[in-house]
Amino acid sequence: MPPIRSIAALAGRVATFVAVPAFVAGVAAWSVAARPEVARPAPTHPAPVGDASRDRRATTVGSTVRMAADQHYGPPGNASGYSVILVTGPQQAWALGGTNPGGPSAPVAASWNGTTVTPATLPPGLTSFISDASATSDSDIWAASQYGRYILHFDGSSWQVARRWPNGQITGLAAVSPTDVWAFGTTGDGISVIGTWHFDGVSWQHVTGLGNSVCRASVVSSDDIWAIAASPASYSIVQFDGTTWRPVPTGGALAGLQPHDILANSAQDVWVLADEVSASGGVRLVLLHWNGTAWTSLVTSVDAWPGRLAAGPGGSVLITATPADAFATGLILQASVDDGQLVVSMRSWLDSGGISDVAVSGEAGGLWASGAVLNRLGGSATIWATPAAQAAGKAGLTA
Repeated sequence: MPPIRSIAALAGRVATFVAVPAFVAGVAAWSVAARPEVARPAPTHPAPVGDASRDRRATTVGSTVRMAADQHYGPPGNASGYSVILVTGPQQAWALGGTNPGGPSAPVAASWNGTTVTPATLPPGLTSFISDASATSDSDIWAASQYGRYILHFDGSSWQVARRWPNGQITGLAAVSPTDVWAFGTTGDGISVIGTWHFDGVSWQHVTGLGNSVCRASVVSSDDIWAIAASPASYSIVQFDGTTWRPVPTGGALAGLQPHDILANSAQDVWVLADEVSASGGVRLVLLHWNGTAWTSLVTSVDAWPGRLAAGPGGSVLITATPADAFATGLILQASVDDGQLVVSMRSWLDSGGISDVAVSGEAGGLWASGAVLNRLGGSATIWATPAAQAAGKAGLTA
């Protein structure tokens, strides 16, 4: 069974796949008096920038997300944040993250039903924050800590440590089934201290060859996994066919880009989120799309650092990002293919607080997003929601 939502690890800065949640990047700049509703319509941006072979069309639309829940963890002064929002069923999700980034920290996890946040008990003695998660059902959930170097598993009753590594970073996680789970540990500059590991339901096996250089991955099925691979010299797209990892030809599509996330809806619908950094340090979001035959690329007009990709409504994809000139704000964008061309629109633009992840909220068709705001306690982990998602959550409240 394919995962309900296979979540890519958080994106970092420039050429590294470092999991820096929005609540880390923006903690120094957020407003102390964060408002319960902080969305505003996005400003109109200029047309996308690119060469003649790239689609130049884009539209911007405004949409409102509101703070649906906030939770402070740890002693006063701690900054808390949710790095991941993982939908596991209709009006059912997990929010995962951590506390006190940059200092003595601890992971956090909480269930969310659209109205109530219920903190979970995690194994004792864990440090750092949860940066990544993937699920095949509400009783088979996997979570990883990039810098804590451990993987957790929830079996429907309790969270347990599934695997630890002494060194390196965990940069990606993908669950296909309870007996088919992948962990990736290659950084964006091609350093593979942990490398790639596969769990077969009994033990973890180290993967050699091309698969050992994977940073991020997205699952279509057990024999169709798409991924970003990194070496000290270059990036590439690779695919697992159930037996072997093989390179996917991209031509010049990746030239000058730094890919950060990948989302495969099918073998004919694969998205890659990247950035293009100029010599002066300016950055633009870039989208690549594979339709089963060819790659299409779009350099958007959005000056922002890329975050994550998520499956959106109507075959679209959702994108989180952080404006390059304002770490204190968060963006949600939406992209789709229109007559063979890529079109990007602004879904929401927060004045205060950071967004780290976004997902369609079960059957309601609304959105949930995870992140954080700074407040007088130090900082609270936050779930944002569209009004439709909030209303559906109240109507469909579950225990």
